[in-house]
Amino acid sequence: MDAELSTRLVSRTSAAVQASPHTMRRTHTIVVLVALIAAACAAARGPDPRAMSGFLDDYSRLRPGGAGELPFVYRNPDAHWNEYSKVLLEPVTLWRSGRHSLDPIAETDLLRLVSDFEAAIRRRLGDGFQLVDQASPGTLRLRLAITEARASDPALDVLTAVGDARADRSDGALSPELGRFVAAAAIEGEIRDAQTNALLAQGIDRRRKDSPAITTWAQLDRALEFWVDRTCARLEARTGRR
Repeated sequence: MDAELSTRLVSRTSAAVQASPHTMRRTHTIVVLVALIAAACAAARGPDPRAMSGFLDDYSRLRPGGAGELPFVYRNPDAHWNEYSKVLLEPVTLWRSGRHSLDPIAETDLLRLVSDFEAAIRRRLGDGFQLVDQASPGTLRLRLAITEARASDPALDVLTAVGDARADRSDGALSPELGRFVAAAAIEGEIRDAQTNALLAQGIDRRRKDSPAITTWAQLDRALEFWVDRTCARLEARTGRR
């Protein structure tokens, strides 16, 4: 008797669902709406701070960028960009997770990567801005880092290059370890008012997963020059320098 009752209940439930297409459509619509809302909320969130290097003081303001923008970006809506004509560029740094995690990469390669990046930025910024080494009215403070690190890791390696590392200018192949680092790394940056320290903008950029691999110094130099030119052109446009 229990088995017969159970069979009838299942059959009745199935029949009721089949007989109520309006109920099915309404349930399906609710599920779709919930999924869309969840996807929209996820898309509106910034990066997980635990997965980032910690180079930026605060990742909570970052949001996904629009078409043609960085993957994550923040701009202060109250910033008066046209008041700035000078830039104070801090030394570029390189961050990687793990104690001695930079050891597998030749020090000369690391120094070349960081110093070449900084030199390219200085050259391009000089086209539209006065480069200074002290804060004064109308000065932007620019901080940049190449990062493959997570702040949640117990140890980080940080490298700062000072001077011009130009001893070896080979355009040949990158070492396998440097190639892996470049493929996984991001560029993190922020712009502040050099006098008040007010945050004006910050962003995170990284290579797309479907981008061609960078395997030589010549390719890496071209990629850095392209990034620098695009970034400085945007800053010039925002400040009215062009």
